[in-house]
Amino acid sequence: MTTQGTGVRRGARRSVTDARHPRRGDDDVVTDLVEYLIVAVADRDALAGVVPALAELVESATVRILDVVALVRDEDGTLTVLELEEIGGPAALGALGIEAGGMLSEHDLELASFAIHPGGAGIVVVTEDRWAEPLSAAARQAGGQIIAGERIPPARVEAALAERADESREGA
Repeated sequence: MTTQGTGVRRGARRSVTDARHPRRGDDDVVTDLVEYLIVAVADRDALAGVVPALAELVESATVRILDVVALVRDEDGTLTVLELEEIGGPAALGALGIEAGGMLSEHDLELASFAIHPGGAGIVVVTEDRWAEPLSAAARQAGGQIIAGERIPPARVEAALAERADESREGA
């Protein structure tokens, strides 16, 4: 599907549970464990290389994928939105029986597309961080919930690690 201001409607909806209440079943989603990632790659052909890693995260129950689409930006700036089946790859997520969709709006995809340079591609994935379920449950039991998170830019992490290493060498 190519989009240039046209509507993007996709996929089925999942059941969502307020984070203050425990899970009721496998289809319920604890809202304080949901995040999105944009994984940028060089071009459309490189998308298939990311799919096995996503499949591994699902198979290990580290995450549950709630929505996933691929974005491809042509050299002329035209954006193409690809569904899961169109990405391909040896460990295609579709083979895992994932019923993803309905979480990302047209506006979400337009915003995510700004991260994709002309000629590039990316995968936008909405996940439930199943690894954090014990932390979420503990927060609920304490009357709270997980309320925010943010990816720290790699350059900032690298600078902090380098500073820590310098301080260790100076203190040794």
